Parts: sequence; structure tokens; C-alpha cells
Amino acid sequence: MSLSHEIYELWDELADRPLVETREAIDLLFRRIAGWIGADNAFWVGVARVKDAPDARKDILHGWRLRAAERWIPRTEENQEFIRKVLAHMERDPGMSTRKIISESGRFRSYRLRDGFIDFEAFRRTPQYQMYFQQGGITDRIWCVFPVNPDAESLFCFDRIRRRSRFTLEHEQLVAQALRGIKWFHRQLLLNHGLLVGNAPLSPAHRRLLPQLLSEKTEKEIAATLGLTRATTHKYVTDIFRSFNVSSRAGLMSLWMGGGG
Repeated sequence: MSLSHEIYELWDELADRPLVETREAIDLLFRRIAGWIGADNAFWVGVARVKDAPDARKDILHGWRLRAAERWIPRTEENQEFIRKVLAHMERDPGMSTRKIISESGRFRSYRLRDGFIDFEAFRRTPQYQMYFQQGGITDRIWCVFPVNPDAESLFCFDRIRRRSRFTLEHEQLVAQALRGIKWFHRQLLLNHGLLVGNAPLSPAHRRLLPQLLSEKTEKEIAATLGLTRATTHKYVTDIFRSFNVSSRAGLMSLWMGGGG
């Protein structure tokens, strides 16, 4: 079986996943691509435009911000808190690689850490490299960015950790091929974090409830599934509707099915 055929099979598996299984779907994507290219870890970042010209021209990230993230290994609450701190720090000091990637927003693009897209020797001397790459043992990285619309992008990263071997051009091209053909999936990832059409990123509690709203469960059943009171569940549902500017579950579902945003 060719790898291209395996990519098509991955796309089919992702498309067949119920909307309620977004977490399982992104795990599947991480695991499958990491296996193909020999990556030890992977993560996703939702990027949103928060400033327009002329304010964007004076902004360190050209008006963009890293708004949400999902990491493959390990996935713990402590790790998610670390990700939130990283995103907050990156707003203050995004570093060479992030600035370069964001400066080329608006097109599908991919990069390797050591392929010359930035001055690697200069990058090694920066606080960003020492804090995240050196301390984390990251020896190589592939970035791949999908622009879902003019104001939102879906960023995937795959890392090799404490290895001498580097990613090749073929590895980068494989990642790009696998991620290029699933705009609907990038769109759903952004939606699941309250981005794309939402007013602000959703809280962890709201993200936990959101997939349940995309199922056929009643609010009573959702409350039981999540161990919440019915009053709290209803409040969260109302909050989510307001965030996405819809008035019903049907309206919410239409966004996931491509009817808005």
C-alpha cells in the first residue's frame, strides 16, 4: 500500500468520526502522521487575527495571536496549563520562528527547523530556543499552517526529541500532503476552541461540554455524562450559543457542517 493511499484512508477515518469525538480524531491524526515521519510529539495551535491595519503594522505579530492549543504527549491538565503559559509568553516575546511563520500568513505553508527559513545559529542564541527547544530536548521540528479564512489559521507542529537524525524534505512534504486536503478538519478544530466565528476562546469547561451538544443527547443526559447539575449545564449551553451567535443546537450544528463562518 502506498503512503498516499494511507493518507486517503486517514482522511476517510477522520471524516467518519462523529462530531462528538473531536479529541479522538486529533489524537488519531497526531499518532498517524507522527508514525509516518518518526516524530516523538506533536501539537496544534489555533491562530486568530485580533488587529487590522494600521494597528497590525505596528504589532509584534502583525495583528495575530496564538489563541488555543492541543498537545499530543503528554495530555494532562498540568501540561495544558503549561501550554496556556507558553501561549501567554509568546504574545509578549514570540521569538524568531513564530514571527517568521506569522509574517507569511494567508497561504498554506510548511517549514523545517533546519532548512534555512530562519538563521538557525542566531535562533540557538535566543531565549525562545533555550527555554522551549533546548530544555525540552527538541532537536528538530516541522511546522505546517493551514489558513482557514483571512482571520484564522490552523498550525500543526511535529517534533523530534533528543535525536540525532533530522526531518527530511520528504517528511515535510508528507506532513503538508496529509494536512493540505482536510480544510473541514482544520475548521472544526478552530470551532471546537471557540475560534473562527466565536467571540473569544472557550474555557476548558465549555470545551468539555461543546462536543456533547453536537450529539443527540438531551441537556439532562449531558449533565449526567459530565457530572454537572442541570442548571450549570443549561448555563454553559447558553454561554456557548451566545459565543457562536446562534440560538439553537441546529444553528450550532450548521456551523460544524459548513453552514457559516
